[in-house]
Amino acid sequence: GNMINQLSRDTETQLQKHTDYISRESRSLAILYDVASSINAARDLNELFEKSLDSLCKNLNASAGIIRQFIGKNKKDIVASRGDINHTFLSSADHFLSIDYPSSDIKLDRIYRIDSLDHETVFGLSSTPRQDKVRVLSILLQYREGILGAIHLFFEDDSSVDLEDYSELLLSIGQHLGSAVEKFRLLEEESELLVMQERTRLSHELHDSLAQTIASLRIQIRVIDETFHSNDEKAIWHQMERIEYTIDQANHQLRELIAHFRIPINEQGLISSIEESIRRTQEEMGIPVYFQNEWPEQEFTAEVELNVLRIVQECLVNIRKHSQAEVVRVLLSYREGDNIVLIEDDGIGFDESSVISERGRHLGLNILRDRAREINAGIDIESEPGDGTRIHLQFKAEPEKALLESTG
Repeated sequence: GNMINQLSRDTETQLQKHTDYISRESRSLAILYDVASSINAARDLNELFEKSLDSLCKNLNASAGIIRQFIGKNKKDIVASRGDINHTFLSSADHFLSIDYPSSDIKLDRIYRIDSLDHETVFGLSSTPRQDKVRVLSILLQYREGILGAIHLFFEDDSSVDLEDYSELLLSIGQHLGSAVEKFRLLEEESELLVMQERTRLSHELHDSLAQTIASLRIQIRVIDETFHSNDEKAIWHQMERIEYTIDQANHQLRELIAHFRIPINEQGLISSIEESIRRTQEEMGIPVYFQNEWPEQEFTAEVELNVLRIVQECLVNIRKHSQAEVVRVLLSYREGDNIVLIEDDGIGFDESSVISERGRHLGLNILRDRAREINAGIDIESEPGDGTRIHLQFKAEPEKALLESTG
């Protein structure tokens, strides 16, 4: 009988352990899913920090939490906080939460834990003095061999969560969040680079169109000043008409520049933005612009989308300015893994060797080649006087890839 009772107790113990294990694993999966959802829903770094901290505090029943981002060797910025943490504690977080970075003492294969801090230190004085301690759990935000920051969660003594049960989960969360932080950082750098490049191109456009026209206007005003002293009424009227024409030209150039740089990639994507540019060209030229899209459904990086759109826009601007065309065709085709953009017109064409003297037009051709180079695309510009112009852009159809490798 005793043997049967002992066997029964052992079975119950094993069953309870198994049940507890399944319960912990289920909870771990639920926490991981919730944190992953918060990462995927974030639109920028601030939202990433806020949402992930909310998720961890909620799922682990933490009384409060902060996230510190490590910037350089010595700077640690608090980028998110939850709970009624004492302001003095926040301003002195480096003293109380002493994770040195960079440091060979930091072990990337474990989470950091400070067992206890005084309740008053973390949350400030309360109406009833408290002698209990606050447990602090620090989760490192890791990417490859680097540490990008740390999440600090604060637990009061009555917290029922056994943090040791979730050490592997929290280590994994730190790695995933570290990867997400690095991804957003790279995206911000890419966005800043694109802005700088656009500013450079805008300065080129302004210099070789509007600035040249204004310089011409200044000369004409100087001439009319001299003409007034000659009392030659016919010459005065002629010079005033030239000035009026130049002002109209400057106004047209300014409107064209505004329209050219105002059209972003709209919410419907690259194709819709190209269609909008074509519609504007048809309205301004009063000629048919035929558009045919044979591309399969696909996604591109922001850099590819922007440069392809700008190349199409630049071609259409050149057609409006110089071609005297009666028909224009824009074809998007796909062949053996390559995307192809073909833009052709039946205009007067040009000899590229003679275009060098036309500063604005020559710069436009150089901009086309620069933009193609930025996305590793090949571009051919074919034209003969009296035989129209044909521009052929070809680039690999590689969908947008994840910027970071999985930390696995």
